[in-house]
Formats: sequence, C-alpha cells, structure tokens
Amino acid sequence: MKGTKEKLIEAAVVALNRDESATIEQIAAVAGVTRRTVHRYFNDRSTLVHECKQTMLRVCNLKMTEAYQSSQQPALQLENMFYAALEVGIQYSFVKKLFKRNQYTDLVDKHELAYDDVKANWFKLVERLQQQGAIDKKLSIPWIYNLFGGMVDIAIDAQQAGDVARNDIKTFSWTSFKGSIGLQ
Repeated sequence: MKGTKEKLIEAAVVALNRDESATIEQIAAVAGVTRRTVHRYFNDRSTLVHECKQTMLRVCNLKMTEAYQSSQQPALQLENMFYAALEVGIQYSFVKKLFKRNQYTDLVDKHELAYDDVKANWFKLVERLQQQGAIDKKLSIPWIYNLFGGMVDIAIDAQQAGDVARNDIKTFSWTSFKGSIGLQ
C-alpha cells in the first residue's frame, strides 16, 4: 500500500501535468488532503516538484531501460519501449515536459543523466530501424521522437476522458504510431 508521501507525489504529477503552475492548494485538492498535510511532507512547492521529478525519472528510466533490454530485435524493442511509456503514462508525460524546459547541458543528477542515456538508446534504435529500411528515412529521428511522445500524450488524454475503451488504447496508439512512421 502506498504511503501518504507517494500519494502526494502522484497527485502533484497529475496536477502539474494539467497545469505546470498548479499551487499547493490545487495539488492538495487532487490528493484529497489539506494544504497542511502537503506541508507535513514537503517544505514548499519547489521541494515537492523536485521530489516529483526525481521519482518520475526513476520510474520512467527503469521501465524504459527494461523495455529496451527486453529483446535484441529493434522493432520489438521500440514496441516494448512504447508500451513502457504507456504503462507509466502520466509520469512519462511529466518527465517529457520537464525536459522540454531544461537544457541538456544543465543536467547533472544521475537520474537525469540516465534519462539522457535512455533517450540516446531510443535514438540509436530508431536510427538502426531506418538503416534497415523498417522506418521511413524521410522522417527525422527528432520528429519520430516527438510523434512517440505525442502518441503517448494522446493515449493518456483518451484514457482520462474515457473516450476510448481502456483495453483498446494500447492497440490503437501503437497501430497509429507505427503507421505514422512506416513501420511494418
């Protein structure tokens, strides 16, 4: 069972994904607690955001690395990394937003560096698939990376809105992504 601190971090990630300027009060509302409860665990909003970042980096890095190492077949590795991103969904989206704001030269934390390694592995994987002719070479790797993240965001939005049956989201999103990059 999750402790209060973990629940507060999860609530903060949800609130900050909706609105990056979410206040402690808004985060507390998502968690179903008072502002005072949040302050028992975190001195201020900055500390809470930092804890969220570290926790989500750890979770995302672990899942994406496991997915990358799950096979020696590049297409299957990419598919497994896509499913891992879906599995950690909102955390993946949160981490992606954080890194859009940061310059990579500013990264010093080991989890942040591990994120860079995961991203580098992902880029190499897509490059290998393009060299094999499995992915359309007309598409740049950064473009494909943004499609990947965008499809994860779309899946998260569809799940939260209830627009698509939960069981269909995985299939629909992977089919859409691989079709958009020409992967057979």
